Amino acid sequence: MKIWLLTLAICSFTILLSCVAEKPEETTKVTTSVQSPNEDSELALLMRFMYDDMYRVKAELEAGKRASLEHDPKEMFTAEPTDSAQVSTESYKAFGQAYIAAYNAFHQAGQANLKGHFEVLVQNCMVCHQTTCPGPMRRIENLYFDN
Repeated sequence: MKIWLLTLAICSFTILLSCVAEKPEETTKVTTSVQSPNEDSELALLMRFMYDDMYRVKAELEAGKRASLEHDPKEMFTAEPTDSAQVSTESYKAFGQAYIAAYNAFHQAGQANLKGHFEVLVQNCMVCHQTTCPGPMRRIENLYFDN
């Protein structure tokens, strides 16, 4: 029941955010250069570590083991991004806070509820990447359990 309420809350929050229009800035926009593909930003490296960590946890949960995530989700707010414009929005901050809440719920869940809480974590990743940086979405799909 808690999983459904959390999922419903996240979906409602997502819909609410999509309805809110951001005010256009009246200042001159400065174009930031994207780093070379050979130079990964701190945030890109963090996201890859988060994926690897979650993939490991998924395998442990599928084997019926108790698993815990090793990454610190708060680093999403401090890691240097490839493009600072993508992470300076209110929606990125809100998605990050929703992910942290789901992360904490996962770690507090009992064994019987871990898979459900893990699915909520994956859904948080997917929703954020749908609006912020869609490139990794195919890879994130690998984190869902095969039902």
